Amino acid sequence: MGKPWRRGWQTLWALLAMWVAAIASAQAPGLSSSDRPAFRAPAFSLARLAQDPVPARVLAGEFDGAFEAVSGSEIAAPRRQPIWWRIRVLGELSADAAPQLVVSRPYRREVELWRPGDAVPLRRSIYGPDTDFDHSTRFVVFPLPQGLRQGDVLYLRLMTVDVLPSKVTIQPLAEVHREDMLHVGLRSVVLTAMGVAAVLAFGFWAGLRERGYAYLGLTLVLQILTLTADGGEMRAVPWLSEIAPDGRTNVVLNTAAVLASIRFLIFFLGLRTTQPRVARILDYCSISLGTLLVVSVFRTWKHSALYGNLNLLVVIALVLYCTAVATWRRQREAYFLLLAWTPLMALLVVLVGANHQWWPEYAWLEYAFPVGLALGGLGLLLGLTSKLQQLRRDRDTANRLATYDSLTGAMTRAAISQSLRGAVDSAHRSHRPLSVVFFDIDHFKRINDEHGHRVGDETLRIVSLRTRNRLRAYDLFGRYGGDEVLVVLADTQLRDAVRVAEHLRESVSGSPLSIDGRLLPVSLSLGVAELLPGETPEQLLERADAALYASKSAGRDRVTGHATEPVETEAVS
Repeated sequence: MGKPWRRGWQTLWALLAMWVAAIASAQAPGLSSSDRPAFRAPAFSLARLAQDPVPARVLAGEFDGAFEAVSGSEIAAPRRQPIWWRIRVLGELSADAAPQLVVSRPYRREVELWRPGDAVPLRRSIYGPDTDFDHSTRFVVFPLPQGLRQGDVLYLRLMTVDVLPSKVTIQPLAEVHREDMLHVGLRSVVLTAMGVAAVLAFGFWAGLRERGYAYLGLTLVLQILTLTADGGEMRAVPWLSEIAPDGRTNVVLNTAAVLASIRFLIFFLGLRTTQPRVARILDYCSISLGTLLVVSVFRTWKHSALYGNLNLLVVIALVLYCTAVATWRRQREAYFLLLAWTPLMALLVVLVGANHQWWPEYAWLEYAFPVGLALGGLGLLLGLTSKLQQLRRDRDTANRLATYDSLTGAMTRAAISQSLRGAVDSAHRSHRPLSVVFFDIDHFKRINDEHGHRVGDETLRIVSLRTRNRLRAYDLFGRYGGDEVLVVLADTQLRDAVRVAEHLRESVSGSPLSIDGRLLPVSLSLGVAELLPGETPEQLLERADAALYASKSAGRDRVTGHATEPVETEAVS
């Protein structure tokens, strides 16, 4: 693993440590258990009235015989149908501990409470005019300032669009505040982690223009909006608090989040090339979910939750399948997906089943699901970063192979030609001198024929090494073809370029090459030309090649400069 990979995991572990610290601080009560006054909640019985009569008649006792006893402490109601619940206290409760009646799972619910002696109910909800900002959104709280006596009766009227039950408890105010702190701490860490991951994803997308980051960032933003709408945090923003309770908001946000995650998955695993059949099925799921999204913008469909969740289960099955296949094929990205999304997929299946009452709802889902979303987003951000780092390494390797000759380490013909064109354009714009040196190895074909191609290759390698070491760091050095080499000298006039070429010649002919225990004398013929005003790269190379040909014709092992008047330097044998 490289250093960026290790730093990524260190960041993830740091975030986990912050999360644990937040839990610990939220769980730390203001008083020790020995300092707090003892509190024992009285037992109570629950009964349900399966109709919605006028409140005055219920309070007058006209329907006492119609209430049906219910075991446990959970209350529920059919969708959009108000239900009455009667709470009969079976013990005494002093007002000293500031007791509170607490109703959990207040999301998209309206609760009314009549305490003993109340003619007007207390109303509580997460959104709307009955919002209670004194407590977190984890539950709705009703104060019981007079305490309770054995036999007292409290009436709850519940209106909900959620079939999942709420739990009724009686707690001291200190305990309610402690649970408020824990809830706010956990939600803050989760939402902050997801927000940071989303900002980083969009930042990387803006800087790198890799659309995978945009898909991931959009997925995280939509998940944040879904969590804050369902969890009640949107109530702090007036205009958001007006749309959050609408059932269509939940469907639209959840559906859009699934669509964005499908796009990300297809990109992340490269499914269009590695698993095209799965990609096509996911496209069909996207069309189906897109239809649901468009319909939900304009109207509420009573089967939207079932329809959307069935599509979601198909998507989950496809995600698990393609991840397993990619893991089997040792696809690097699949390991990140396996670690980041498999727990989240399992949580989603449990959550979908609980929402449709296929099995009970588990209390731990309240925090496990948002934490799973946050960790999944962070894990995929690291995975995407690792993927892009690998792609960039592969691209750099490919660029290097395309730019540099593997035998000599010189630039390839395509690379040196492109660089020469840029250098010529720059020289013309800045009116600065530019010269080129063209050289090849004398009698190179004879070396290959007499000693073999391996010796010929080694000759090329050593000659390239010796000549390149005589150049400046910014001079361009490329293998133009066979044993021909092109050198581009920026800010260099012809006379200075001829001097450089002479140094190149001497670096080779000055001492024989030692190859396989034999000493092999080698010499170079070189041609030099300086760029003329308005001249093209092709014309410049043509003059340098003519100068090289002149060196060959004059007996080899020499430098010839091509100018309006030839400049020639004889070799010193």
